[in-house]
Amino acid sequence: MRGNGRSLVVLSLVVLFGLCFAGCSSSASAPGPAQLLPVNGTGGKDIGGMPAATAPPAAGDTAAPLISVQSMIIKTGQLDMQVSNPEASAAQANGIVGAAGGYVSASARSGDADTLVISVTYRIPVAKWDATLASIHHADGGGTLKILDEQIQTRDVTATAVDMDARLTNLRATEQALLGIMSKATTITDTLAVQTQLTTVQGQIEELQAQRNQLGDQAAYSTLTVHFEATPKTETTSATNGWNLNGTVDDATATLIKIGQGIATLAVWLVIVGLPVGLGLLILILIYRLYRRVRPRTAKTPKTV
Repeated sequence: MRGNGRSLVVLSLVVLFGLCFAGCSSSASAPGPAQLLPVNGTGGKDIGGMPAATAPPAAGDTAAPLISVQSMIIKTGQLDMQVSNPEASAAQANGIVGAAGGYVSASARSGDADTLVISVTYRIPVAKWDATLASIHHADGGGTLKILDEQIQTRDVTATAVDMDARLTNLRATEQALLGIMSKATTITDTLAVQTQLTTVQGQIEELQAQRNQLGDQAAYSTLTVHFEATPKTETTSATNGWNLNGTVDDATATLIKIGQGIATLAVWLVIVGLPVGLGLLILILIYRLYRRVRPRTAKTPKTV
């Protein structure tokens, strides 16, 4: 009986290493087109006070769109728009995305009425990306619109998806093999040994499946972040709004008082400092002139011929 238990453990190890080696070798030559699993979406809750479009089908919904591995392209973009009414433009863009089958995944707003900026992140079905983006370009909210900046990035993840599918196939085959070995185990030691390996394989399957689902979601629904920025007011309007008659009168009065204070300060300095200094200089000048008049004149020496 003990010999049979040992042989089961050895057999399980051989099966485990053999299938893992096969998984590594088959990832480079995985089978052709496969189908992505349906992806999860967020609910249709309002985000940031703005209506959210309908979320994508749930993971178990048979009507969920399937994306071929051959078209696994992840698209992300950012669009900066200057509009006269950010709230109206954002609401119009929400309706455009909702009509395309997309939804709002996040939103934020900052500033007051004159400097309002609304940022919305949309998830758009990849098949409707181009048409939806073109429609958002005209989401002026019934006012003016100016596109400030637009950046679109694409990333091909086809090879990554094929590799994940192959690894998942081999891990599931390993799981089934370990389950078969466990059913034939006759001792607690053998059962625990196989159970440890089975737990490790099942953990790898769950982790890899989560990564695969995330990759499929990113490929099925592209991400677009739009910034709706309020159009700045003209200089004339800003100057009119900032002008205050009472404040102007106060500023002029304060300036006049400062000028009067300056003149008074100068007069004080002239009386206290300038007058004594001037009198002293005048006295010195008079003494010098008087000295020149009363000093004896020296005789001139005759010139020799």
